[in-house]
Amino acid sequence: MSQKTHYDWLWPWVKDMPLRRAIDCGAHRGHWTTEWADKVQTIECFEPNTEILPFFKENTAHLKNINLYEHALGDKPGTVAMDYETHLGTYHVISEQGPYEIKTLDTYNFTDVDIIKIDVEGYEIPLLDGARDTIMNNKPWIQIEANETGAKFYNRPKKQILDKLVSFGMKRRAKEWPDQIWSF
Repeated sequence: MSQKTHYDWLWPWVKDMPLRRAIDCGAHRGHWTTEWADKVQTIECFEPNTEILPFFKENTAHLKNINLYEHALGDKPGTVAMDYETHLGTYHVISEQGPYEIKTLDTYNFTDVDIIKIDVEGYEIPLLDGARDTIMNNKPWIQIEANETGAKFYNRPKKQILDKLVSFGMKRRAKEWPDQIWSF
């Protein structure tokens, strides 16, 4: 590694593991996915933002080991409305009714999950609630963005993210703003 970025700083923690499946929640333009595609057998990518999806598809078109799901993840199925705060990277839920489909990660019954990356602009708690079985059954490493976005958009302080992961039995292994690395 030449210069460590938030796309690859989890690598030293997992480099000696056989990495079967990673899940990229909030895949955005595909930077994390492209960084990890040669390290993992399969990456399941979730991105609801219709304005970002063309960039993701262009950036990952050469990758054969990814699956893209064009919807949001939360704690229950339904639809949501989403909007921007300032730029395409701060796309967030503004209403529980709208044109964007939302599902739980547990709906997919994924197995062999070794890594989950979460960058969902403050919607971490609902996502984690809808991913509880996946997390508990697979015991993956989690790289999660935990900044003040949740408090700003949803009145959820970032401490709730920490409390949720601790309640699953996980321990924080590293913190490098705004991301954290967690494992069992």
